[in-house]
Amino acid sequence: MQLKYIFSVLFLISLNLSINFNAQSMIKSHMSNEEIEKKIDVYNSNPSKTWELVNFYIKKSKKEHNNEALFYAYRYASITQPYPFNIKYADSALITAKRTEVKKIVLDAYLNRGNINMSEEFYQRALDDVLVANKLSQEYGNIYIYNKTIYNIAQNKIYLGQYKDANKELLICLKFFKDNLQNKTSLGKNYEMYYIYSLMSLIDSNTKLGQSKYNKALLKEAFDYLEKNKLNQYIPYFITSEGLTAYYSKDYNTAISKFSEAIRLYNDQWPHNTEVFYLGLSYWNIGKKKLAVKYLEEIDKHYDKTKKLDPEFRSAYEILITYYKSIGNTEKQLEYINKLMFLDKSYEKNYKYLYEKIVKEYDTKKLVAEKNRIESSLHNQRGIFITLIILLAIISLFWGLRIQKEKQKYKTRFEEIIAQQNEVNTEEEKPIVDLTDNQLKRDFDYDFYNKIPGLNPVFVETILKQLEIFENENKFLDSQVSQKMLSEELGTNSTYFSKIINTYKGKNFALYISDLRLDYIIDHLKNDVKYINKDVKELAMIAGFSSTENFSDNFRRKFDLKPSVFIKMMKDKL
Repeated sequence: MQLKYIFSVLFLISLNLSINFNAQSMIKSHMSNEEIEKKIDVYNSNPSKTWELVNFYIKKSKKEHNNEALFYAYRYASITQPYPFNIKYADSALITAKRTEVKKIVLDAYLNRGNINMSEEFYQRALDDVLVANKLSQEYGNIYIYNKTIYNIAQNKIYLGQYKDANKELLICLKFFKDNLQNKTSLGKNYEMYYIYSLMSLIDSNTKLGQSKYNKALLKEAFDYLEKNKLNQYIPYFITSEGLTAYYSKDYNTAISKFSEAIRLYNDQWPHNTEVFYLGLSYWNIGKKKLAVKYLEEIDKHYDKTKKLDPEFRSAYEILITYYKSIGNTEKQLEYINKLMFLDKSYEKNYKYLYEKIVKEYDTKKLVAEKNRIESSLHNQRGIFITLIILLAIISLFWGLRIQKEKQKYKTRFEEIIAQQNEVNTEEEKPIVDLTDNQLKRDFDYDFYNKIPGLNPVFVETILKQLEIFENENKFLDSQVSQKMLSEELGTNSTYFSKIINTYKGKNFALYISDLRLDYIIDHLKNDVKYINKDVKELAMIAGFSSTENFSDNFRRKFDLKPSVFIKMMKDKL
C-alpha cells in the first residue's frame, strides 16, 4: 500500500521541477499554449502562483474556443487543486475531451480521471476509468497511453495485494518508458516521469514479494539516472525504497537511517507518512518503544486531520493499544481501540479485497472484549476518582498556603537585599588612588598586607589598590574580562593574582566578578526606573554575563531569589 501512497503523492507533484520563477511575469497574453504548459511544468515554489498560471490557461483556452487546449488546462487544474475540486476538474477535462472528438485526447482524459480517483482512494472508479483508457488505447493504437494504463492497472493490483501480477505489468511499462526516454518533445507526454514511477513501484513490489535481491541493480539504475539528469526531487523517494528493503530484511538500524535521511531531503508540503510509519515500526522492533510511539502518534494525528488512513498503517493502532496497555494508560488504550474499530469498519467496506489479507493482532472480537473490560474498569474507578478529587482539593489548599508562604519569604528576602544595598551605598566613597612612588613609601598596615607567605606586602597593596580602580571604573562589566587577562594588565601572574583575590576578597575570581556585576545591576534596578523595564536577558548582557542562564544562576546564588521575582517586586514597590 506504500506504493499507492507514493503514486498519489508523486502524481500531484509530477509536473513540477526545481526551477523558481515569478508567476506574475509569466502570465502574458502573447504566450503560446505550449509555452504556458512548459512554465507550469517547471514551476514548484508556490502552489498559489502555479494556480494563477493554470487559471490563466483555462481562461485563455475558453476565450479562443480551443477545446484541445482547454482539456490540457483542465487536466492541470485536476492535478494542482485539492479534493473535491480535483475530481470536478477531471470530469470537466473528460467532457471537454469528448467535444474535441480527438481519440488520443479522449483516452488521455479517462486515464487522467482514473489517476485522480486513485489518488483520492476511489479505487473502483479509478479502475473503471483505467480499463476504458486501456481498451481505447488498443483500439486507437496509442502505445504511450496503453503503457500508462498498464502502469495504472499495476497500481490497482498492488492495492489488491497482487504484487506478483503487478510486477509483470511493471516490467512491461518500465521497458517501454525507458526505451523512449529521449522522446521528450511531444506535448502532453512524459516518458521520464513514468519511467521513474515504474522503477520505484517495481523496487517496492519486489520488496513486498521478498525479492529484494533484484533491487540493488534497480536502485543503482535509479540513482545514476537521477543524478545524471539532476532530478534531485525524486532522490528521497528512492532512499525510502532503500529503507523499505532494509526494513523487510529486518535490518532496522539501516532502515531508520534511510527513512530519516529521506525525510530530511524532502522539499515539499506532503506529510510523508510512509517514512514516519516505518520509522515507528523500526524503533519498536529494536526496543525503543517510547520513540516508536511518538512516530506512530504522528500517523494518528494525520488521521484526526484528514479522517482517512491507508490500511497499510493499521498496525500503528495495534502497537499504540499494546503500548498504552503495558503502561496502564486505559484512557489512551480505549481511545485507540475505538479508532481502530471505526477504521476496520471503513476498511471492510472500502478495501474489501485487501482487508481480508491484513494480518491483525487485534481482530474485532478481541477489540470489543478489551473495550468492555476497560469500560468496566473505568466504572469501578469512579469512586476512586471522587476520592482523588477531594485529595486534589486538599493538596490545592496546601499548595496555596505554601505559595503564600513563599511570597512572604520572597518579600522578606527582597527587603534584606534592599537594606544591604543601602548599607553599601551609605559607606563613604573611597577616593581613587594615584599610585606614585611617594605614596607607596608611606606607612601602611604591614600585618594586613602580609597575609600571603612569599608575597611582598607592598606588592599586595599595589594590586589591591589597582583592583579598587578596576571596581570604581566598572571594568568588570566587560564580558571578555578573565583572570589571566586582568592579572597581566595589573603586572602579575595568574597564580599570585588568584591568591590575592581568594585571600582579600574571600572568594575565587569568577565569584568576585559575578558579585561585582550583580551589585551593579541591583544598584541600577533600585535607582534607575528604565532598568526595571528591561528583561532578564538584557540585564545579563548589560552586566557582562555570558548568558541569561549564567546571570540567573549567580543571582539566585547570591541573593537566594530569582531575578524575575526581584524585578517584579521592584515594580510593585514603585
